[in-house]
Amino acid sequence: MAHHENAVINWQERFQMPASWRRWLLILLGVGVAFILIGLLTQMGGHSHEAEAAEAHHHAAPWLSRLSANLLISAMYLLGISILALFFLAVGYAANAGWYVMLQRIPQTMTTFLPVGMVLLAIVAVGLSGVLYEWTHEDIVAKDEILQHKSGYLNLPFFVGRLVIILGAWFLFWRAFRRNWEALDATGDIRYFHNLRRLAAGFLVVFALSWSVASWDWLMSTSPHWFSTMFAVYNFANLWITTLCFITFATGVLKLRGYLSGVNDSHIHDLGKFVFAFSVFWTYIFYGQFMLIWYANIPEETFWFYERIRVNANPQYVPIFYATLVLNFLFPLIGLMSASIKRSIGWLIFVTAVLMFTHWLDTFMVVMPSVAGKNGGFGVMELGFFLSGVSGFLLWVGRQLEKAPYLLPQRHPYLEESVHHSYEPM
Repeated sequence: MAHHENAVINWQERFQMPASWRRWLLILLGVGVAFILIGLLTQMGGHSHEAEAAEAHHHAAPWLSRLSANLLISAMYLLGISILALFFLAVGYAANAGWYVMLQRIPQTMTTFLPVGMVLLAIVAVGLSGVLYEWTHEDIVAKDEILQHKSGYLNLPFFVGRLVIILGAWFLFWRAFRRNWEALDATGDIRYFHNLRRLAAGFLVVFALSWSVASWDWLMSTSPHWFSTMFAVYNFANLWITTLCFITFATGVLKLRGYLSGVNDSHIHDLGKFVFAFSVFWTYIFYGQFMLIWYANIPEETFWFYERIRVNANPQYVPIFYATLVLNFLFPLIGLMSASIKRSIGWLIFVTAVLMFTHWLDTFMVVMPSVAGKNGGFGVMELGFFLSGVSGFLLWVGRQLEKAPYLLPQRHPYLEESVHHSYEPM
C-alpha cells in the first residue's frame, strides 16, 4: 500500500495563471474566431441552386443554418460541462465520498460558467428557434400530420416556459451550493456540509427530470419526426464523459505545474478510472440506442441514423460517425486499460484532450445533420467553434481559480480522508 504522509502539502497555495498559458489560450481563441469568420464568409459566398431549394424549405439561408447549428452545439457543450461539474460534486456529497475533496476546487470553478452558459443557450435556442426547429413554423406544421400531433408539446410558448423553469432551477441550486461551499470553507461548520448533502439529494432528483426534458427540447427536437427513449441518457453519457475529461485534464495540467500539492497518484488514478469506465458506459448507451432502432427497422426511427451513416444520404457525415465511435471507445479502452498507465499524468492529459474534441464531435453529429442537412459538414467554421469554445472556457476557469482564496479546501470534514487516500494498483 502506498503512503503519502510524508508529502509536503501547501495549504495556502494560490493559483496564478502562467503568462505562457494565457498567451496560448488567447492565441487559440483568436485562431478559433478567425476560423469562424473564414468559414462563415466561405459559406455565404457559395450559394448554389440546391442551397436555394434548402433555404426555401427550411426558412433560412444555408449559411445561417450551419452557423445556427454550430452555435447550438457550442452552447450545449459548454452548458453541459458546467452543470455536470455540479452533478459531479452532488454525487460526491450524496455518496458521502471523500476521495475527491483535494481536487474539488476544479469542478467548483467549472460551475461558475453556468450563468454564462445558460444565457448563451437561451439566446441561441430562443433567438434562432426559427432556424433550429422546424416545428416553430406554422406553415410546415399545417402540412405535417406528425408535427400537428406533437404541437401540444412542441410549441414555442411552452418550449420557452420549460427552458426558463429548467435553467432557473439549475441556477438556484448552483447559488445554494456555492453559498454553502464558501461558508464551509470559511468556518468549517458541519451544518453547511449537511446542507450540501441535502441540496445534493434534491438536485439529483431535479436534475434527472430536467436533463431529460432539456435533451428532448434543445437537441432531439431539431429532428422533430424522430424519437428515442434512450436519447436523454445518451446525451448525458456524452457530456458526462466530457466533463470528467475536463476535470482530469485541468487536474493533470495543474499538477504538472506544481499546483495541487495535496493531490496524489491515487487521486489521478481514480480520475483515470472514471474516464475509462464512462467511456465504456458511453459505448454501451450508444450501441443500445443504435441496435434497438436498427434491429426494429421502423422508418420513423431509422431515418435519423440513415442521414448520418449512408453515403448516398449525407456522405460528409459518414467518416465522422465512424471516427467518433472508434475514438470515443477503442482509444480510451486500449489507452487506459492498464492500471499503471492511469497514473501517468502526461498520458491522461493527452487522452482527455483528444476525448474533449471527439465528444464535441458527438454533439455535432446530433445537431448538424438535423439542422443543416446536406449543407452542413465539418470544416474550418466548426473547428473554429471548438477551439474558441474550449479555449474561452479554460480562460474563464483559470481566471476563476485565480480568484479563489486557495486551491485546496480548508475545512472540509473529509479533508483528512482525502489527504491519505491511497492504494496500489493490482
